[in-house]
Amino acid sequence: MTPVRLGLLAVSLVALIVAVYVVFVGAGPNTVQPTQVAQASSGASASPLAVTSAASSSALPGPTGPAASSPSAQPTLNPLAKSIPAHSVDPGQLTGYIWPVNHALITTRFAPEAPTAGGFVMIDGVSYHDGVDLATHCNDKVRAAHDGTVLYAGRDFDPYLGYQGDASAIYARLQRLGRTNQQAIVIVIDDGNGYRSEYVHLSAANAQAGAVVKAGDVIGLEGETGFASGCHLHYTLIRMDGPWQPVVARLLPFGYPPLVRERINPLDVLPWGDPDAPQVLQDKVNPPSPTPETSAEPTTGPSPSPSGSPAATTTPAPTSH
Repeated sequence: MTPVRLGLLAVSLVALIVAVYVVFVGAGPNTVQPTQVAQASSGASASPLAVTSAASSSALPGPTGPAASSPSAQPTLNPLAKSIPAHSVDPGQLTGYIWPVNHALITTRFAPEAPTAGGFVMIDGVSYHDGVDLATHCNDKVRAAHDGTVLYAGRDFDPYLGYQGDASAIYARLQRLGRTNQQAIVIVIDDGNGYRSEYVHLSAANAQAGAVVKAGDVIGLEGETGFASGCHLHYTLIRMDGPWQPVVARLLPFGYPPLVRERINPLDVLPWGDPDAPQVLQDKVNPPSPTPETSAEPTTGPSPSPSGSPAATTTPAPTSH
């Protein structure tokens, strides 16, 4: 047998040995398994509770940026996470809402406002005050306007208000300036229907994140924290699956994201005829009865005695015979 044929025979023998080893011994730890190939081709995804490797795991966005990922850490479920309905009902169809402050005076409505006067969002190109201001007196009780779950209570509330983007830059700037305590005390509640309620300028928050509340539960006290001119409650309704609205341009240099979820006029939702509604709205639903007009003409008849008792009658004296 020639040397060439001997060489070819040796090569063939080595290839056969390698093939037998792969079949009977198995693939190495880094080789893609057939089940993985089947999952990839069928589009199947791993369970949301499965622990993923550092190379394949994606960080979940948090209020102040992406959460750090750990290949060995067990995943945790966020008890505050809410599945937002794909299509929430229109504001006029919302039910279960009550007035968060009883018998209040409406000091500022959901209406156009000059950007320099505190407007927050732009609606149809106009700066708007994004809620309704209700005033009674300092430290009056503030109640939950709807059943829900408290998402946040404190001064760093913006990440819960539906921005498109990261709002942490707002507070990073305030920390640099040493002004974190100048923010209003705010409670944000997920109403469980695709909307969130925001309660602003509280003097104290009596509810903690994670608490489940019912409409009418006392959650805080009316105050003037933040940039407020006197004690009142600023109440805002946010439609979390509604359209995006631009934030007024003057706020962008302070770290505010440019877009935020739709703000709803609370007066389109809160019941005007409720006994706890502002009197001016109750009167629109149930106008007061007109006062009967009194006649200016004098009435005839005997005048009443000063004491209010019937007037005495005079008996004629008997005549003498």
